[in-house]
Amino acid sequence: MWIKIDQLKLDACTAPVPPEKALHNVLRKTLGIPVKNFVIAGKSVDARRGRPQILYRILAEVENPPLGMQAVPPPPDPDETALWQALEPKMQNPIVVGTGPCGIFAALGLALAGCKPVILDRGQDVERRTADYKNFLSSRLLDPESNLLIGEGGAGTFSDGKLYTNNRDKRIAFILDTLVRHGAPPEIRYLKRPHIGSDNLTLIARNLRKYLQKLGAEFHFGVQVTGLQIQNNICTGVRTSSGEVLSAPCVVLAAGLGGRELTQNLCRQQVPFVLKPFQIGCRIEHPQKWVDRQQYRMPERPAALAAAEYHLSSPPKDGILGVSSFCMCPGGEVLAASAWPGQLVSNGMSEFARAGMFANAALIATLDQSLFHSPEDAYCFLADLEKKAFALGGGDYTFPAQSAAAFLRQENGLTRKHSSVAIGITPGRLDLLLPAPIRDALGNALKDFDRKCPGFIREGMFLGLESCISSPVRFLRDPATGASPVQGLYCGGEFGGWAGGITSAAADGLRIAWAICGGNPEKDLTKPPSGC
Repeated sequence: MWIKIDQLKLDACTAPVPPEKALHNVLRKTLGIPVKNFVIAGKSVDARRGRPQILYRILAEVENPPLGMQAVPPPPDPDETALWQALEPKMQNPIVVGTGPCGIFAALGLALAGCKPVILDRGQDVERRTADYKNFLSSRLLDPESNLLIGEGGAGTFSDGKLYTNNRDKRIAFILDTLVRHGAPPEIRYLKRPHIGSDNLTLIARNLRKYLQKLGAEFHFGVQVTGLQIQNNICTGVRTSSGEVLSAPCVVLAAGLGGRELTQNLCRQQVPFVLKPFQIGCRIEHPQKWVDRQQYRMPERPAALAAAEYHLSSPPKDGILGVSSFCMCPGGEVLAASAWPGQLVSNGMSEFARAGMFANAALIATLDQSLFHSPEDAYCFLADLEKKAFALGGGDYTFPAQSAAAFLRQENGLTRKHSSVAIGITPGRLDLLLPAPIRDALGNALKDFDRKCPGFIREGMFLGLESCISSPVRFLRDPATGASPVQGLYCGGEFGGWAGGITSAAADGLRIAWAICGGNPEKDLTKPPSGC
């Protein structure tokens, strides 16, 4: 029979590496009986008081449970492949635009149900994309069709690969299981704040493509969708930059935040939408050793613990916008992630080991939609900021950088020359680049964060501009199915304004596929994401 142990503790300072080596013996000693088998259901770290403790939630199989412990169901099987394969194919060759998390998981659901989707991506496959980014670093010539924002796997392919979300969608277990079966580390199934790492994400993107092809899906890279073919309020296909019209029984648009031009074209085609709030800010970088000391409250990080991370927020105050940290990358690096020549956009990345010298996070504030009259107005605002950031760095994608202390003093200045930015940094007045409400919000947040984490200002350095966080546009759709008022059209993920991250976008793609395939709503385990 199976029993549950909610809080099994290991002392992080004495635990082996990896600490899971000690679990079987600790379980046996804790329970006082032999353990036939066990499964880790959760793992987190508590460093709030004294020595850091590693906390596990365990499902253990035993012959006779200790007194007071009740039997629980055995660990569930998260593989829902059979559920999808039991669906009758409702159509053949629906078009999916985009190979990010929303697009690829929508395509996966459709393929498992026998629909043989046709998957289009403006960018290149992950092998070519990786080579193109290396060429960009050496030449500083940006390919607008193959970069860190555009191409197979979406923007998340070159990121930390964070998988935690506030979305309570019950298909997340299937998403994590699918990622593990295609190359992700198994621990993402149980870590409280799981991540994959960019070194694993490129492999997973390739493996998912090959798996989908075995299921009958077609991939076409280098195909830019510029608009829709709509007749009598029915979407019958897509139009491409070459002038070709590709017909399909339905279309799933999941072009990500790199699909700015497509978003505006859809708005011009009167696909129903609303403007929504969106975020901008800057990356801030600290030495990882400083973050470790702050979070673990020890001079050196214990070998059994991963690089420490933080999540900070500062509420609105006296008319000043609130700020939160976003996409925190321990032991990572800051990347030039623009898809538009002459525009500078930052993003954060970590490999799975998170072994780099620096930690970075975006500090972001939210701009209300009432500040903008139209999608074009919002996107012009973003493009103008990105062009100014590019010019501030010298016009070659070098990052303008400013110490947090200099940012507060509103003067030029760097306290250190070294950074994780491979393409380089140069002193720049980011306090003058940002709109006054964002500048004031970041300044207020720096003081607040420094009170919570002394040294946050002294050790911190702002880098570049974070402007691809969420969409200013949300396409309207049925809350149950994700269907647009334009029949045969589904706008999902970050592109549609309905997700904010890898996991929520993947769940949105699965939910759309389930609706397209005619899955029984009573058996659909998902709920609509809350948006961003």
